[in-house]
Amino acid sequence: MTEISNIGRIKRLKLPDGWTATRQVLGQFGNSFLYHYGRTDTLDIQLSIFYRGMLVSSLSGKAFERILKKEPHELSAEAVLSISEVLCNCAQPDLYELDRARTITLADKKVIDVEGRFEEFSLENRTIFISGGNDGCAVLEIIYSGPKDLFSKHAAAVDHSLQAIEWK
Repeated sequence: MTEISNIGRIKRLKLPDGWTATRQVLGQFGNSFLYHYGRTDTLDIQLSIFYRGMLVSSLSGKAFERILKKEPHELSAEAVLSISEVLCNCAQPDLYELDRARTITLADKKVIDVEGRFEEFSLENRTIFISGGNDGCAVLEIIYSGPKDLFSKHAAAVDHSLQAIEWK
């Protein structure tokens, strides 16, 4: 079983059976990083951990933190708009068809969980947005994506792994 350890706020994340590290890109933008993990039997589905290497604005960071302080809930259109800088491409209607945005708790840490699709690429997507600090300006993303059939097939196993994440 592949285990992700010590990346950003993630202390440990055990990947489902059949998943392995496939690629990493470090320092493309400042101190950004992007780690890809995929199934050993197909390259069409992946789980990625991404830090964009730049802070979001103080205004966006504060809105992100305000949302995370509330009990888990579905985000309104206004809330999504208030953190569009945090949600990046997932908040761009011309790029992303948003099905759901909500706050959830993963291992005692509140995060934003967004689900939808990138129609242009025929990719289903689930992205978890994690506050990387106390001000909400550093944003870590866990991105699960793939074609609809594979995405659905492996979604429960990925969710099980996410539920068992350990934070620093």
